[in-house]
Amino acid sequence: MKKAKGIVKVEIINDIISMIIQGNLSEGDFLPSIRSMSMRYHVSRGTVLVVYKHLESIGYIQGFERSGYVVLKSTQSPPPSQQQLIDAPDIKYLSSPSHEPLTTLIDRKPCRLPMHFVRRWLVNYEKSHFRRATLEPSSPITRFLKLSRCLDIGNHSLLLFPGIQEALSLIALFLKREPGRNVIILEAPCSWEVRELFVQYGFEIIDVPTDHQGLIVEALPDIRYATLLCMPTLHYPSATRLSESRRQGLHDWTVKNQAILIEDDRYAMLSFGKNSSLPLFSTYTDIPIFYLTHLFELVGTTYNLAILILPESFSQTLHITHRAMVSTYPPASFDIVKAFLASSYFMKYLTILVDERQQKAALAHEICVKHFRFRTLNFIDEAGFCSFSAGQEEIPQALLNTVFFPILPTSLSCDAPLLFLFPYALLSLAELEKVAEP
Repeated sequence: MKKAKGIVKVEIINDIISMIIQGNLSEGDFLPSIRSMSMRYHVSRGTVLVVYKHLESIGYIQGFERSGYVVLKSTQSPPPSQQQLIDAPDIKYLSSPSHEPLTTLIDRKPCRLPMHFVRRWLVNYEKSHFRRATLEPSSPITRFLKLSRCLDIGNHSLLLFPGIQEALSLIALFLKREPGRNVIILEAPCSWEVRELFVQYGFEIIDVPTDHQGLIVEALPDIRYATLLCMPTLHYPSATRLSESRRQGLHDWTVKNQAILIEDDRYAMLSFGKNSSLPLFSTYTDIPIFYLTHLFELVGTTYNLAILILPESFSQTLHITHRAMVSTYPPASFDIVKAFLASSYFMKYLTILVDERQQKAALAHEICVKHFRFRTLNFIDEAGFCSFSAGQEEIPQALLNTVFFPILPTSLSCDAPLLFLFPYALLSLAELEKVAEP
């Protein structure tokens, strides 16, 4: 009788930990390759990768690109019980920046629309008959996407949501109904909310790391029918962009494994269509891509609006699910955003936003390069944030979790440099100038 996948995972983990404790595996020894372990235990390579990542997260082994996994040290601790291993989260070797301080920073200015426009719109809205909202895409939104991201929607369907998590929930529900599509591959680091959403829907999660060129495409597992959630234009929080060679490699991997891509483009900043890297959705039309973005930079959190463009082949099914799960009442948040995009205020306000961000970016770059001399700086001019490596002692205590936010691995030696997030677009010019003071 074939063993359940969860039981096999526990068996492999216990076997490796036992060999380390008993001295059969010593510090510096390489573990068997993922391919050989999958053959030995009669499981997929993706399952072995999940096991190795779990052992890495609890400090027994460490992975090295193109080399494999190495035993870190012998330990006298008893192996975890089977119940502990079953209940433990799969992979948490990297985390997003501290949630509460960042949330406080984001929520300081929830509405970014011009207040004179908001007041005028509310007066007109109150005079009109209250009606049920329609979430069908309108020409102002398609015009905005073409202007800001060079996206020509064409025959593709576009759905609107009150937030990113709701859009991802729709995709998760769709994938659960598709035979064999129970594996989600995530870039690491990845936000806790996104990971937890797919965990709650019962997906098997596989993490693939990023470096200065974005997602390490070469590390993607050869698993058929998997779904990859990625940020090729601007990865958060590392502030890296997928290189051209890796974009092509990602396309080839998708075709080979009949995979589905979810292109999360929410951190691509407004730039009048001059982005140096077009969305994958615009570049590769022969693979199924869900394109996801929102209007946070433009409208803030009060009137947030998430936009999902669907692959043509999935459109009809997802429209039905969308109508079943997304509330359409009241309509104010959706209507005010569409009215603003169609108004004469839009272009002027967009110009002001982009000019302000460029000023902040120049000042933030000066802070990183001249004032602090941070190491391994990931800085893209049209982004609203950057990342860098530094020792925690190099960051003034007053700036920790107020200006610079650590992105922490779960097990970290005291002298290892940390990766930090610098979300300069969320700070005012006056605050940045204060940080830049000698």
